[in-house]
Amino acid sequence: MRRKIIKQGHNTLTITLPAEWTKRFNLDAGKEVELIERDNGLFLSTEKNGEGKKIELCINSMDIPTIWKYLMSVYREGYDEVVVKFDPNMVLENPYKFFAHNKFDAKYSKELETKPIVEIMQGFVNRFIGFEIIDHGKDYVVIKDLSAPSSKEFDNSLRRVFLLVQQMAEEACESIKKGDYKPLLHTHDIDVNLDKFQDYCIRILNKLGSKETRKTSLLFSILYFLELIGDEYKNISHHLIYDFPNKKSKAIEGIALSIKEQLDIYYDLFYKFDLKKIKRLSEIDQSRYFSVDQTHRKVRDTEIEEIFHHLRSIAKHINSLTELRIEMEF
Repeated sequence: MRRKIIKQGHNTLTITLPAEWTKRFNLDAGKEVELIERDNGLFLSTEKNGEGKKIELCINSMDIPTIWKYLMSVYREGYDEVVVKFDPNMVLENPYKFFAHNKFDAKYSKELETKPIVEIMQGFVNRFIGFEIIDHGKDYVVIKDLSAPSSKEFDNSLRRVFLLVQQMAEEACESIKKGDYKPLLHTHDIDVNLDKFQDYCIRILNKLGSKETRKTSLLFSILYFLELIGDEYKNISHHLIYDFPNKKSKAIEGIALSIKEQLDIYYDLFYKFDLKKIKRLSEIDQSRYFSVDQTHRKVRDTEIEEIFHHLRSIAKHINSLTELRIEMEF
């Protein structure tokens, strides 16, 4: 819709708001709205005028994985208050057995098989930055966002995602080099933190968008690929610790190091675009392409082939990230 700019006084310009829109959000003279600047436009929001976005969920017919998916979705979508309703007699399994599908969570194996609903909800809520349980009763839990998402918080959280991915790559390379895989036992904890900050970034993008609107969708995709890379390193760590702990993996050391170098270069590239870094990423990729094939023919080891598979996936994700970073320049 179009609105005509009206001059009031010497330096003030105003526009009128659509009547239907103001009625829908109960806006009267004197109330405030939020103006967010994006590229060459202004986004008008009522979120700070009232109590924000609310939603009610009934989880009676859901199992733990389904509840998790619903809570993660409303969190990412930017809801500020979630009322979770449930049958007081409802019994659910311990959510920890669903949070990880491997032996990294063996430390939770002695937990009770079932837990009270409120405790289960608290475990979920602890996974989301800013979310807290502010009220509960026999058949409900009220979850509210007590944080103040901002562009600065997005920048800090995105940088944290990058650093966690780099940490996983560095520790994997060091363990492969030394043949000691025990330090990788906490890889799952790193991945949980990575997912937590990734979800927070997605939440902020959905609530506020990027400073440059056209880059918002690109940032969503970048976060997606960074999460996939974290998952691949978690899988690699699991294989090295549990599936073949006595297997020497020297054959993949060079490939793992080259991928780590690419991740470090991409981190620098993301924050300071440089064509030389793009070229270097390509050179490493081409060099590794031939060395992987040669090494793979020599090894012929089913167990090491599994690691090859995950490293190749990471390499593909880095290529996708590079393409997205280039696109951000246009």
